[in-house]
Amino acid sequence: MMSNAGQIQSFAHLSDVHLPPAHALSPKAFVGKRALSVLSWKRRRSRHHTLRTAQAVMDDIVAFAPDAIADTGDLTNFGLPQEFSQAADWLEQMPAPTIVVPGNHDAMTSGARKQALATWSRWTAPRAEDFPFIRRVGNLALIGVCSAVASPPLMAYGHVDIEQAARLRRILDATRDACRIVLIHHPVAPGLVPWRKSLLGWRHVADALKEAGAELVLHGHSHCATIRFISDTSIPLISTPSASLMSDDPDKAAGWNAFRVVPEANYWRIEMTRRRMTETGEFVSSGQITWLRPRVPVQNSPAIPDVFDAPPLPVYQHAVGG
Repeated sequence: MMSNAGQIQSFAHLSDVHLPPAHALSPKAFVGKRALSVLSWKRRRSRHHTLRTAQAVMDDIVAFAPDAIADTGDLTNFGLPQEFSQAADWLEQMPAPTIVVPGNHDAMTSGARKQALATWSRWTAPRAEDFPFIRRVGNLALIGVCSAVASPPLMAYGHVDIEQAARLRRILDATRDACRIVLIHHPVAPGLVPWRKSLLGWRHVADALKEAGAELVLHGHSHCATIRFISDTSIPLISTPSASLMSDDPDKAAGWNAFRVVPEANYWRIEMTRRRMTETGEFVSSGQITWLRPRVPVQNSPAIPDVFDAPPLPVYQHAVGG
C-alpha cells in the first residue's frame, strides 16, 4: 500500500482569458497578422470577451480555494508587450500558485512568444527551450508543454517537435510517483478544432503519453468544454471554454474546471466539476465526473535530465472582488 492516502488536493483549470486591452493599442497592433486579429476583435470578439466575465471566473475560483491553478494559455489577444504586462498583473491576483503555458495568441508574431515567457517567467518557463517544465505542488506534478508558435495569417496551429516530446516522455517516466497533470494549449487529438488551428506533431505528444503515462492532459484553444482520451490510451484529454466568453451554448459559456485529487491505496481518485457561468452571471456546477487512475510505485526514480524544474511559487493572497 502506498503512503499519503486520503490527503486531498485541489486545483483549478482555466484557459483563453483573452484579456481585453486596458489601453489604446500600440502601432504594432496594426501591422501584418496582428491587423487581422484587431479587425476580428473590433468586429465581433470585443462584444463577447469581457473583463467583467473574466473577473467573475476568478472570484468563483477564489471561493473554491484551490491549492494550484493551471492556465492553458491565450491570456492576450494580439501578443503585444503591453498585453503581456497586463496579463502579468492579472496573474498576480490569482489566489493560488499558478502555472501557465502560452497559447497561439501569445505567440502572434515572431518574437512575441519570447517576450511573453520573459514577462511571465514567475509562472512559466522563461525560454522556449526550457519546455517542458514542472511545478510540484504536494502530490501533483504539473507539467507544462509549449505548443505556441507564430503561424501565418488566417492560421492558428500549434507545434510540438520530436525533441520536446522526447523530453516530455523522460519527465513522465521520472515522475510516476506523482499525479501527473500535463498542460498544453492545443488539443492533443485531431478533430476538436479545424486543421488550421490544430496541433502539428500531435502524434509525437500522444506517443510520449502512451509510452510513459499520465493522469490527465488539460488544454484550451477550442473555447469549448470537452472530454476525450489520448489516442489508444485511457488518459483523459480535457478542455475548458474561454474564461471571458459569454455564450448561449452551455458547452461554450465562460467557466472553468474544478479538480480534487485524492491518493487512495493503489490509484488516484480524480474528481472534476465543470463550473459554468449562466446568463444571469451566476455560477453553477454543470456536470461531474470521477476517474480512478492507477498509482505506479517507483523505486530508484531517475533524475529528470535536460528540463527546467521551476522553483516553488510563493503563496498568493487575493481578496474576493478586489
